[in-house]
Parts: sequence; C-alpha cells; structure tokens
Amino acid sequence: VKGKTKIPDQKWKDLLDHFNQPNFVLVNDNFEFPDLLGAAYEYLIKYFADSAGKKGGEFYTPAEVVRLLVQLTKPEAGNEIYDPTVGSGGFLIQAHQYVEEQGQDPNDLALYGQDSNGTVWSICIMNMILHNITRFTIENGDTLTNPLILDNGQVRKFDRVLANPPFSQNYSRANMKFPNRFREWAPETGKKADLMFVQHMLASLKPDGHMATIMPHGVLFRGGKEKLIREILIDDDVIEAIISLPPGLFYGTGIPACVLVCNKNKPDALRDKVLFINADREYAEGKAQNRLRPEDIEKIDFVFTNRREIPKYSRLVSKSEIVDEHDYNLNIRRYVDNTPGPEPEDVQAHLIGGIPEAEVDALSDDFARFGISANMLFEPQRPGYLAFRESVDAKPAIRAALESDSALQQVLTAHFDALEDWWVIARDDFAGLHNGKQLPELRQELLTTLKDKLIPLRVLDEFKCAGVFVNWWQQIHYDLKTIISTGWHHSLIPDDYLITEFFQLEAEEIEKLESQISEAQSELSEAVETAQDVAAYEPEEDEKVTAAVIKRALKELINDLKGSTSESARKELAALDAQDKAIKVIEQRIRNSRAALRTKTSELELKLQLKRVGSDRFKADSQKLIDQVDAQLAKLDSSKRADKRKINALNKDKTVLETRLAETDSILAAIGGQISQEESRRLILEKLCDLVHKELDRYLNAEKRRLFQVVENLWDKYAVSMRELETERSETLKTLDGFLRGLGYWG
Repeated sequence: VKGKTKIPDQKWKDLLDHFNQPNFVLVNDNFEFPDLLGAAYEYLIKYFADSAGKKGGEFYTPAEVVRLLVQLTKPEAGNEIYDPTVGSGGFLIQAHQYVEEQGQDPNDLALYGQDSNGTVWSICIMNMILHNITRFTIENGDTLTNPLILDNGQVRKFDRVLANPPFSQNYSRANMKFPNRFREWAPETGKKADLMFVQHMLASLKPDGHMATIMPHGVLFRGGKEKLIREILIDDDVIEAIISLPPGLFYGTGIPACVLVCNKNKPDALRDKVLFINADREYAEGKAQNRLRPEDIEKIDFVFTNRREIPKYSRLVSKSEIVDEHDYNLNIRRYVDNTPGPEPEDVQAHLIGGIPEAEVDALSDDFARFGISANMLFEPQRPGYLAFRESVDAKPAIRAALESDSALQQVLTAHFDALEDWWVIARDDFAGLHNGKQLPELRQELLTTLKDKLIPLRVLDEFKCAGVFVNWWQQIHYDLKTIISTGWHHSLIPDDYLITEFFQLEAEEIEKLESQISEAQSELSEAVETAQDVAAYEPEEDEKVTAAVIKRALKELINDLKGSTSESARKELAALDAQDKAIKVIEQRIRNSRAALRTKTSELELKLQLKRVGSDRFKADSQKLIDQVDAQLAKLDSSKRADKRKINALNKDKTVLETRLAETDSILAAIGGQISQEESRRLILEKLCDLVHKELDRYLNAEKRRLFQVVENLWDKYAVSMRELETERSETLKTLDGFLRGLGYWG
C-alpha cells in the first residue's frame, strides 16, 4: 500500500476468499449495464458519508456540488484532469461522466488525484475501478508538502483542476517540496491554508487551463498575507468568477462556502473583470443538509457561461472597482447584495382597513402566469384600496377559490397536454435506444424539445423546465443504460405495473383480505376496551393493554369465580366468559385472514416470477434449490436428535419446491405465458412517462403554492384592521361589563 494507513492482511484475505467462491463472479459485464457496480459503490460512499457526519466531509463532496463545478469547467475528451485533494474521486468520476454525456469519448481522458489519507486513497482507487475507468493515477501523500504527480521532475500541468480542499487547515513550510508553486506564503498557523491550495492548483494549470474549487468565504475578505495573495490573483487576472453557495451543503461544517473559478486565458469580455454570482438563496432545504437542485445548477451555469447580469443575482465587476473602491476585498455581498427588499406595509390599511391596490398590482405577473384575474378575489373598497370578496371570508377560502378557478385549471391542463405532445417524440426516441441511438444526443434533444414545449406557457422558467427534465433523467438514466445494454428487460418493470396489467383480480383479493384484517383489528380493539371495562382491569404504569393482557386478566377472574353458587357470581362469570369468547373469535378471524393473505401473496409472487422469467428459467432455478436441499439432507443424520428438526424443515421446503415445479406449466398457461418483449417495452415506457408526469406535477404544485402564499400574505397583513380590532375590543368589554354587573360586582 502506498499510504501509511494499511488494511490488515486478514481483511484482504477475507475479501479475496469471498470473491473466490465458485459461484461468485463480480464483474460489470455480468450486470444489466456496465456501470452498475460503480453506481452501487457510489451509493455506499454517500451512505457512509451521511452517517459519518463531519468525518464524511473529509472524503465526500455532495454530488450536486461536484456536478456544478464540472459543468462550470466543461471538460472535454483529450483533457488531463486533476484533483489535488481527491477524496473518494467524485470530481474525476463526474468529469468522466460529463464528457460521455456530451457524446465524446471519456476513455480519452487522463485522470489524476492525490490524497493524504491512506484509507480514502484506497476508496478512490476502488471507485475508479468499479466505474470502469482505466486511465487514472491516484497518489497518497500531502499535496502541499509533497505533490507526487510530476512531469520530468516538475509539478505536472493539467487542462482542468477541480477540488474541494479541507477548509481552514494549518500547514507547514518545513520540508516542503517545489516551493516555487507559491507566490506568497499564508500564515502557517491560524488555520489559513486555503489559498495555499489555490496557488498550488494554479501552478498545476496549463496556460489555457480552467480551474474550479470550493473555498470558505473568509479567504475573500481577510487581511494580512491572505490579502496579499488576493492582490496577486486579481493583478494576474486569473479569477473568472466567484460564486456564493447556499448554506449547509457540506458535511459537518456550517462555514459559508463559495466557488472560485480561475482561468489563465480569460476571454476578452472578461479581461480585468470578475463575474460575481450570489446564489446563496436558491436551494432545497433538507433536515440534516441542504442541497442544490438541478434548476439551481442550470441557472448558475447559464449565467456563468453567458456572462449574464441579473439584478440581485449576478454582476460583472471591473478590476478598478475591486482595487480602487474595495481594496481587493472580494466579499460577494459588496458586489451582489441579494437581501430581500422590505415587506411593504400600508399604515392606512392597517388602521382603517382595505388592501392597497398597488400591492395587488405588484402580483399581476403571478396572476397572469396562471391566467387568473385578480377580480375573482378582490373588489373595490375605496380609492386606492380593495377588499376581499364576500366569498373569501376566511384564509382557507383563498386557496379553495384559486384551486377551483377554471383559468388556472386550463393552464395546468395545457402543461400536461404539452407534455403529452413531447412524450410522443420521447417515446419514439427511446424506441431507438436498443438500435444504437446515442444517449448523449438523446438527452440534449429531449431537454431542448421539453423546454420548447413548456417555456412558452410561462409558469416555469427555462431553469425550472430544466429542473423537471434533469430530476427525471437522474431517475431513469440507469434504466436507459440497461435498455441500451440488454434491451427492454423485465427487471426495469416494477411489480405494481405488472400487477395492474396482468394480475388485477389477484390484487383485489389481497386488498380485500387486508381490509378484512384491518376491520377485525378495529373490532378487536373495541372488544378489548369493552372487556377491560367489564373486568374493571387497571393496568400497571406504562403497561400497554393488549388482547393477551386482557385475556389473562379475564382468565384469572373466571378461575376465581368458578364454583361460586351465588346469582351475582354466575352473572359475572357469564359476562366475563362472553368477553373472553368474543376476543378469541375475532383473533381466530384475524389468524384465518392472515393465513389466506399469506397464501394469496405467495401465489401472486409466484405468478409475477413466472411472468418475468418463464418456465425454463424458473424450473432450472427450482431444480437447483432442490439439489441444494438434497445436498444438505445428505450431510444430516436422522438418528441424531439435533438433526431431526433440520431434516423435517428441509423436507417441508423440498415438498413446496417440488409442488411448484410440477405446477409450473399449468400456472404459466393460466397467466398467459411469459411477458413478451413488446409488453415489456410498453410497460417500461409507461413507467418513464409516469415519472416525468410526476416531476412536472411537482414543479407546477410548487408554483401554485407560491401563488397561494403571496395572496395569503395579504390576508395576514390586512384582513383585520386596527379599527376593527378596536371595535371588537369595545364589544368584548361591553359584554364583560354586562356579565360583571349581572353578577353584582359593581352597580
């Protein structure tokens, strides 16, 4: 192992033994699509990062952030790409995937990385191998102290450099190799090594190379040596853009972060200029961690690529303004302040009532996008002021009125009609996938045509339309790889679709049994409550009163009363016995229904399996299981008491397998045979269509909620005026005064 951190020999031996089992073949060629192992490994890395908290940030950068930096630098076939703090290799792998998406040859990339952590280094190499990447060099060591990726004894130069260095670390100049990488030295203490990484990356960049790295905000404005380094970067005119990221994107740190994009050969339009993008307010909130949405990434990339200036979002700033007016301070809010404007408040409306007409007019674009007239909610009150109509007599009525508006429904219908038109194109394109159609060109074609269909309808802008598509594409792209590799494979069809298509009757029987069980359980709960009252049972503290508890209590009381001859004892005994029997009858019904449910579920699972794989495959698999049972039985001794129970269980399993094997052909004939290629294709396409419908519906619902909220905000502010509050208060005081007089507290 190159690193100092070594994996014990026994662990390697156990792993090799597992891989060397006779029936175990773990190669990408044996799966539905060539990158399945890599996708699975990437999922595991993210899972461990999620569970590791702060430690997770040491080796894993969220995929959305990685995607953003890759899109900003736009790697191309033939590039040499480098990550000096490579972690698990996410930047290099996504750069590889990006090049493939563009229809170029990703195998023409050369990938390089270095990491100081030996365990992480090994994770990265495994990640590369499982993603079928062969041209890579990953070294283990401290990049600042001793860069190991060299060319003729000097630091190697690259076309693209992508990184997320560890935030706020110390470093040491002692024993540092290649000190000429650094034009200025940051303090060795105080956790300020961030700009040392930036200088190393620039030293590793070709004259026409592009670089993007994550940095903490502090490097943009702190003084001292860090300011001197910023002066060098600005005077050398290598900073192309600075992008503020939303909070809470990274594992285990709340430090505000940004993206620093550098280019040693900036386009003429950016000479002596820096593009500032403040994107820290546009993201999806999560419980433990926030994330960038596809539309956020698309917007940042679009603004960066086209150098667009958008108020409160992006601005091209000249070097003279940075130097002369702000003394090399690159704090993003100095140049792009996206603080929301103050909420308008109309004092007259607060005092005497009404809704300012100007505030309703300000929502005209929101209403127009959905074809809604403000008149449906508001009516004139006095000059300059409106009031909610009588039908809008409570806040929930706003949402109800808007939801039921025919114009809004027509707009929503128009979107889904447009989606159906687009799906005709998509469906035909998917049909050609297995016949050699390229996935990259398909992706671009479908994205463009979906935007063309939806943007003119005005509810979703181009970035949200892209969000609909990208979210959908991320869900289905592995399905598409499978279609290209193995055709319209039944494994891509969820059971729900097969059940709806072929086994609706069986599903209804199962649903009926589940309903019966649910009803019986409700009856059982009522019977237990009744029995508890009859038995006058008082549970212990924190004791849960169940049927078993009540039956035990009833049994004790019944046993106590047996033999008693008094009339009252006989009556009580009869009542207790009746409750016990009632509970037992219901429990028996539940047991019977559950047994029937297990049988029906097992039958349906068998039918689904046969519908998918057919009789030959099913018989072969079943016979293999029978052979395995026979092999186990041969090793057991029926004269040994410990083996008898195992033998009985195995014989029972064997009988079930043999029965199924004998019934295979008749069951398969009854269900209409194995699913055909055409049926698989139709159901897979139906699934893909349903998924894009769900994404569009989700985005449209978000826009609807936004409309509801801005109108409800007017209600919250102005529905009740101060004059009305004063009147209500006076009426309440009069009523209270009357009560007090009536009670004789005063005359």
